Amino acid sequence: MNPFLQGWSNTSGSPTPWVASPSVFGVLPYPTPAPTLAPATPKLDTYTFSSSSGTVLNSVVTGPHSQRYFRVTTDSTTAGFSVVQNVRNESIAMIEWRKHPVVEIIGIVSKRNSAQWLTLSPDKASRLMNVRGRNFLWMPDDRCISLYSASSSNPQFFGRVSQNQNGTTIEMTAEALQVGLLETFVVSTLLLMSGRNID
Repeated sequence: MNPFLQGWSNTSGSPTPWVASPSVFGVLPYPTPAPTLAPATPKLDTYTFSSSSGTVLNSVVTGPHSQRYFRVTTDSTTAGFSVVQNVRNESIAMIEWRKHPVVEIIGIVSKRNSAQWLTLSPDKASRLMNVRGRNFLWMPDDRCISLYSASSSNPQFFGRVSQNQNGTTIEMTAEALQVGLLETFVVSTLLLMSGRNID
């Protein structure tokens, strides 16, 4: 069962720009028409999940100038844990893959169910995320998942996650990096692109 297909489509019957037709990933609703939140694209820093196994759950995250930032390892036991380590081999985040996954980002997100951290909106068109007291929205945008500030009047674009034949990529604005969202982007990507049910 695909967590995005069931989680991001609108089943309330109210009008929405998101239509539950196949998307490029098979996990996101395909937007028709294009979302009104699409910003002019600022300069973005790119981070790539590289993996010989083809999954973000066992990968190395490299950033600008091919510098290594994180390593993600996932054990193969029934319970299953994914651990994110920085370049000093310090564990900075963990996901426990239970029926309802549990996530923790040390010093940023206390241990909690992933569905409590990436909360599906009532209309199932976005996921609300709280980081250090600030609210953000993950929203499908054409061929990616974009992060915006949770402001109804003037949402600010912070970056996006996308997938292509070369793997999974994070693109972030300078402000997103300044406010310390890199680790959050990495762990969110693991949850959103894992292919597992996060609710």
